[in-house]
Amino acid sequence: MSDASSRFDLSVLLVTYNHELYIQRALDSLFSQDFCGSVELVVADDASSDTTLKCIQRYEGTDARFTFKYLSQSANLGITRNYQRGFAACSGDYVAVLEGDDYWSSPYKLTRQVTFLDEHWECNLCSVNYFVFNENDASVVSRVERGDGYRLLTARELIADNLVGNFSTCLYRASALQALPAELFELKSYDWIVNICVARNSLIGFLEEPMSVYRVHSGGAWSHVAHTGQLELQLSLIPAYDQLTNQLFHASFMKLERRLRRAIVLSRRGPSLGRVAAWSAANIEQFIPPVVLMVFDALMPPVIKKIFLRIIRRGEGL
Repeated sequence: MSDASSRFDLSVLLVTYNHELYIQRALDSLFSQDFCGSVELVVADDASSDTTLKCIQRYEGTDARFTFKYLSQSANLGITRNYQRGFAACSGDYVAVLEGDDYWSSPYKLTRQVTFLDEHWECNLCSVNYFVFNENDASVVSRVERGDGYRLLTARELIADNLVGNFSTCLYRASALQALPAELFELKSYDWIVNICVARNSLIGFLEEPMSVYRVHSGGAWSHVAHTGQLELQLSLIPAYDQLTNQLFHASFMKLERRLRRAIVLSRRGPSLGRVAAWSAANIEQFIPPVVLMVFDALMPPVIKKIFLRIIRRGEGL
């Protein structure tokens, strides 16, 4: 990927599969970015059977900042292998990802992310807040409350709550992608575990202003899966992910596993119950002031404390 003689300031990995209905919106949002450096556009199309590639080719030569690189796509590779070859093909100092059915809502996204990483060497990944656009009911909500600051996240925090959410929010140092273990791509790997691996040796910067849009639609690789199925898939991958990270985050993965098991049970009773359970255990304690927790820990009799903790952590299945 990147080295000292890199021709490009930035690579954008455009990941597509039968996205003809959405790709124009994605490309318009990319070409409207105010980033003034040289951009390598790496097109990792996973053997689309529609007109996705023709739509992309129409943008060639329209902007001098962009150089196009198309990866061979004679056979369908699947999500994980497509990302593996896409990351390997990027030669920029930084690598941003844009999935063909998502788009960026701010023209300043790339500039702000590059600036952030230039100023924060403790981070190898800069993500942004994003909107979730559900095509089924045309609803649009931000992942977290809009802000103008940033947060620094650890891998353990990402395991508890995948705030980064999707690849289209991400901009990486190329060196961090180069350091990903080869075993990662032997597993079914989504953005979550990739970013956990990136965060093993650094922090994640999360800009609180929404600058990307994640589209939920029936053809999405993840969003088409029913909620209970999403929980079950995530649960099934935890042992492999725990081994992949050398059990460095074992306690965090086990805590998540308990929460997911409880959420699956409730989701089978009703999807909304499962969503509440999956969210509650990871977030409820943040609403309790630290001083209250300190006093509680010091003064509460052990038996009462145990009962209370079981109540507030039911979402974990404790």
